[in-house]
Amino acid sequence: MLRSFLTSVALLAVAVCAQDTTASTTSTDSTVSDAQSIASTATSTSLASASSSTSTGASDTTVSDSQYWHERYHGILSMAIYGDYATLCPQQTFTQAGLLKSFPDSTAEPWTVVEEWGPTASGLEGITVVIPEMDKVVMVFKGIYGWEQFNMTATPIGDTLNLGCANCTAHAGAVTSYLEAKEATNDWAIMKQYVESTGAQWSITGHAFGGMVAQVAALDLGWRGLCHWSHSHGAPRVFNPASANLYNSLFGGEAGQRTVANEDSVPTIIPESDDYTFTLEGFHIFGTNATYGMSYTVCQDDPTDPECAGGNVATDSLFYYTPIGQCGSPNVKNWTQEAAVQRTLSSEFYATATSTYVAPSTSTSTTSTSSSASSSASSAGETTTAASSVEGGASAAAADASSAEASSTPASGATSIYKAGLNAMVALGVVSVGLMVLA
Repeated sequence: MLRSFLTSVALLAVAVCAQDTTASTTSTDSTVSDAQSIASTATSTSLASASSSTSTGASDTTVSDSQYWHERYHGILSMAIYGDYATLCPQQTFTQAGLLKSFPDSTAEPWTVVEEWGPTASGLEGITVVIPEMDKVVMVFKGIYGWEQFNMTATPIGDTLNLGCANCTAHAGAVTSYLEAKEATNDWAIMKQYVESTGAQWSITGHAFGGMVAQVAALDLGWRGLCHWSHSHGAPRVFNPASANLYNSLFGGEAGQRTVANEDSVPTIIPESDDYTFTLEGFHIFGTNATYGMSYTVCQDDPTDPECAGGNVATDSLFYYTPIGQCGSPNVKNWTQEAAVQRTLSSEFYATATSTYVAPSTSTSTTSTSSSASSSASSAGETTTAASSVEGGASAAAADASSAEASSTPASGATSIYKAGLNAMVALGVVSVGLMVLA
């Protein structure tokens, strides 16, 4: 039972560039004249001195309560997109009472989904939501099962995104997925309409592979002067150093946060190399906190700082401030809720598991994942088997025991991640779907 419970999972992507209205603003410089110069020089923006801090650990950097709250909202959105967000979010987090606390005279709806798009050819989905309490219109990218089987090469993006950066590259699978979404939404026409009509700021968020796509979206839209906030949660590396430097120049400090929860192993899937590095600002959330549900450490100046680079616990990818599929309540881990979402995602994935994957070329690949996903997908005949690899490294329940035994054995490329998830759950003593794991 435990094996069928832990056979296949994948996590998501959401994109959000938003912030609580009380958070201080870091403006995006979209008029930089020399992208190539920026891309070749590492940049970072120091955080302004804040009134209070709960940061701990090696990278002890002061962060304001408003900044943390703003990041937390984006993390909650990246979890909510996996569930019934239309019902849960206005009940659990983005409530009328919360809006009136910040804006006593507001007559706006506290939560309005204005667009739902996808799935695209690669399976990417997302939403656009207006949240007056945050003074944001937020793009949220949902993650995809089996993204390790996409093209894992680093592809040039200077011309593709009109960046003027000759040596900027990004993960080919994430770029392809983003361009599909960009086309499906007519270059984010509805998003542009609501940003203009409400006067709210453009924000992006996403989780796991969705977080990778969110960063690509933010680089495109930030360089064009449209998006001013960029968040990702549990996302693997997506940019080479030149692209990361350009991204960092646009989203300095609190304007761009890349968050890792506890010992989430998903960010480690694509290792550091000449083709892949993390963006700043790194944000490590962990444990519990009476006010927010988690404590934090900031990794501000070093994208290789291990504090914000991920760990070896696959199931930690299922909880960013709230369980996957929830929208803020509870603020502790709940495996029953998480497993229900994973069963649904697993069933949806297997129905289309052989449709649109582009197997990476072993001869041209410039990097490999820590689980050797590239080699596991080198043959088109292996697509169905490889499709049962975990999306963000986490393992989850299959639709039922018989289908799990028949079709959800992890591919060789995901074996190490699968074992990590299995070992993690065994260590926690999980022996049934109904067991609740409290953090």
